[in-house]
Amino acid sequence: MVERSQASLTKPLLVYDGECGFCKRWVARWERATGDRAEAAPSQEAAARFPGIPVSAFAEAVHLIEPDGRISRGAEAVFRALALAPGRGGWLWAYRSVPGFKGQSERLYGLIAGHRPLFNRVTDWLWGHAAPARVEGLSAARGNREC
Repeated sequence: MVERSQASLTKPLLVYDGECGFCKRWVARWERATGDRAEAAPSQEAAARFPGIPVSAFAEAVHLIEPDGRISRGAEAVFRALALAPGRGGWLWAYRSVPGFKGQSERLYGLIAGHRPLFNRVTDWLWGHAAPARVEGLSAARGNREC
């Protein structure tokens, strides 16, 4: 069953743990990909707008809340958000269509979410330590926590 939100939105909203450096880094990357087709907000600021979603759920996974009220979380939320970017819909297609991909994606998402400090270091190793400007501003404003 698809969860629904009663909040009024004009664009999809990706809600993430704003106290997690790893989350801020990856959301900033996804924001660059989606441009103005979506918005992002830390759960610490946005959670009150969505009382149907437990605050603890926002700490566990990103949530994509769409203007039609649809709510997705975890890997599905990431793939739905990325599908808003030109040429990035393949992940969502695979999630919906390739046998086993959905389950493996959610398991991998859970593994990463459960070990964010480690995967923050892996991100540094694979893509470098430089943080995007938007994330640097968030880090400075909220304290630079790894997770």
